[in-house]
Amino acid sequence: MNDEVVSDRSITERPGIAARVPNLMDRSRFGAARVSFIDAPDQASAAQMIIVDLDRCNDLVGFGSLDGHTIGFGSHVDSDRLAQATDAGFDEVMARSVFFRRLPRLLGGAGPQPARNGG
Repeated sequence: MNDEVVSDRSITERPGIAARVPNLMDRSRFGAARVSFIDAPDQASAAQMIIVDLDRCNDLVGFGSLDGHTIGFGSHVDSDRLAQATDAGFDEVMARSVFFRRLPRLLGGAGPQPARNGG
């Protein structure tokens, strides 16, 4: 898993975000960001950033071979799946919890901010 700090570039500098995120609860965490929710790699061909829920994707190679910056997230206990995404060509692969903690920054502040619990 890649736990490095990601760029703070804003959504206006990286237009065209496509996300393969079928779960409605997960989609709601994208807030007011301009994101096109897609089902297949060919729907993301013009996107600058492609976000993929690895637990709900059967075409890792298709998404991993796209020209945009690909980010995959999935279960932290499924290290085989995370490794498969890396092998398929994803630029960043991370645990689901890490991804959603970083999502507001990835979206350039356009997404909801995570709740803070006394820390």
